[in-house]
Amino acid sequence: MTKRLLPHTLLSIIAIASLAACNGPGDEGGDVREPYIDDWETVAELPAAQFTLLSVGDRLTSDDNFANRGDVEIHYEPGTDLITVEMQRFTVAESEMLAQANFDKMQYWGYALSTPEPPADDNTLEQCSNTDADAVSTCYIRNYYDGLTQPIRDGANFRVTIPEGWPGQLLVVTSDNLGEGVETYPDRSDVIVDGVNGDLSVDMDSGNVQVRVDPSLAHYSDCSLEASQTCEEMGYVMGCGCTVPTNISIANNSGQASNITVDVGATDNWYSMILENRGDFSASDEFVCAATIDCAPFDDCVIDEAYANDPAQERAEVNFPNNGMAAEGAGIRIELTSDSCANITYVDGIEDHGAEELPEEKRGEVSVCVGCLSDL
Repeated sequence: MTKRLLPHTLLSIIAIASLAACNGPGDEGGDVREPYIDDWETVAELPAAQFTLLSVGDRLTSDDNFANRGDVEIHYEPGTDLITVEMQRFTVAESEMLAQANFDKMQYWGYALSTPEPPADDNTLEQCSNTDADAVSTCYIRNYYDGLTQPIRDGANFRVTIPEGWPGQLLVVTSDNLGEGVETYPDRSDVIVDGVNGDLSVDMDSGNVQVRVDPSLAHYSDCSLEASQTCEEMGYVMGCGCTVPTNISIANNSGQASNITVDVGATDNWYSMILENRGDFSASDEFVCAATIDCAPFDDCVIDEAYANDPAQERAEVNFPNNGMAAEGAGIRIELTSDSCANITYVDGIEDHGAEELPEEKRGEVSVCVGCLSDL
């Protein structure tokens, strides 16, 4: 479930009201810290045809200021040829003025650099806005904190619109925003991808993930759509010209628990599916997170018997072309992994900050379906 976000104007009213009891006239701040969320802002419009790879979000490492710590929503939409990026900054501060100062330091960063670095004169030509496709064909989108050290409570949500059918590789990375305390404001970061039509990799913490796959997804990702279709017509024979199946890979960080759902959209594609919750379970455990492949919509769905008695793992070959030429396990690869199974506290919005009782749900369920994600 994606947390509900309030616009900056409404947030100002809520935060100011809560500070009124602590701040006298003319005070610029107080002792009460509150979360603030900025308005959505369109920060980039890029020609989609130029790019073969789009990466959105990053974690904080020891020597950079590029963590987003927020939700990532990506929607493939008809009627556009642009990749449109929107950004919504958030922070925890003692006043609206201090929050705005934090917002001003968080900036959109879009470069053809897989290892981010601060903007400078010598990397100007690496910006995603450079329309020279020979120089820039990949785009890494980050939240850049223009300061000495990014505060642990500051980050940004991203919302990206991509043309329907765009076949490029998509990478999504985020982490939970827990700087205010897991018992006070467990701000989980969710991921939604609606309409993916190429390779997808998602790396996150204990947010939830929902992915809907374009039904026309090509079987192979290392060749053109036409070449992939030719290989399919040839029965996936070795040497047909394509070798690497499209890969949907979603996993969270060590010790994290997420509900992960992938709606593959089409019932006639060949899939190789691997679903797993890596939590510690025994046969007598009642608290188990299930790995579930809904075989009912498919004409041919063979569950691996080796995992028949393990509810936390499931493997399946779906629509395997048993023609003597195709290699088992070489279908469109769907690999979903939750590292843990746990009851996770979260917030629906800033109104949950400091609440005596926070929402909580069991997380760690992983599933594949057809048609179960109708509204993203």
